[in-house]
Amino acid sequence: MPVSRANKIAINARRAKLVEYRRKKIPYSQFYEELGYSSVNEATKDFKRTLEESIARQDGSVELYREEQLQELEYLAEEAHKILREVHYVVATSGKVALDPNTDQPLIDHAPKLQAIDRLLRILDRVAKLRGTEQIRVEVLTIDAIDAEIQRLSRDLAALGDEAGEAPPVEAADC
Repeated sequence: MPVSRANKIAINARRAKLVEYRRKKIPYSQFYEELGYSSVNEATKDFKRTLEESIARQDGSVELYREEQLQELEYLAEEAHKILREVHYVVATSGKVALDPNTDQPLIDHAPKLQAIDRLLRILDRVAKLRGTEQIRVEVLTIDAIDAEIQRLSRDLAALGDEAGEAPPVEAADC
């Protein structure tokens, strides 16, 4: 059954008061009846539900922002790719295209392409940050490395035991 607009307003007002009381650390038992809850348990459940809905709205807003940013970056990357696909010529201070003295052909200017490449790298870095993939680190441990670390730690423990005058620890059996 759909909730009416008036009921939504009443629920939101009650939840606002609920959150206000909880922020002030007022126990549920002191206000649950005032807000129209049948029990402390019902007030607690509604507070948790309110927090979950708030987090979901925030997550949705963040995800929407992230998607908009990714679309904008995609557009900017395409613009940079257009510059990469074009041929650029060196222009003299007079405003005319400079010619190669040996071939009498226009001189190619590589600077715009290099700048577009730099810009694309910056865009790709930003995309990676938005997607959370910029710092994925993989560490592979071999059994030999783990065994060596266990041996080193065992020696360190034995040395500590010797310093304290205690009996050396029992060695772990080889697996």
